[in-house]
Amino acid sequence: MMPDGSYTIDSLLNFLKQSGMEGLINPAVARARRNAVEQLKVELTEEERKDVRKINADELASRFHKLEGSSIRAEALALYTERFCKGLTDFLSWMEDPAAFQSVGGERPRAIPRGQISPETRVAERIALEATERNTSNIIPIPLRDSQTVYVANLPVDLSAEEAGRIARIVQAFANGQQDASGDEEP
Repeated sequence: MMPDGSYTIDSLLNFLKQSGMEGLINPAVARARRNAVEQLKVELTEEERKDVRKINADELASRFHKLEGSSIRAEALALYTERFCKGLTDFLSWMEDPAAFQSVGGERPRAIPRGQISPETRVAERIALEATERNTSNIIPIPLRDSQTVYVANLPVDLSAEEAGRIARIVQAFANGQQDASGDEEP
């Protein structure tokens, strides 16, 4: 993997994907940083999308927070911002000198060099990456109270009303007053 001279948001995302697969960055760290970039990129201006060097991460987080309002906790936004910054720093460092690249954050790559990965591991890695790419917002925060948020993960994009109802009934069963499948309180 070599830099192509492009500083677009797509180049940053591709770098994070490839660097995890090629062992430049710990794969889990690369995935987490890529997810943070995916989450925050919705608020990028056209100019920032074309040249990520123009991004001010704090301003981006502020814009994102205004868009999402109370649906995202401050701690989650801070984590996204930190991961976004580290991913961007790694990308810019790699673009400047790929041969001397060292990931920020003290994360040493734990990946096995590409030629030594078993076919089964390659398939599992590809499935995990594709699942992340298809459903970039696979974790949905649902604020319950001031101090509590529930996170729902892996909802399919084509969720039907019937399936949503089934999920709702299961969640309702966890409420303090048990309810039967029709939604009526049990005695």
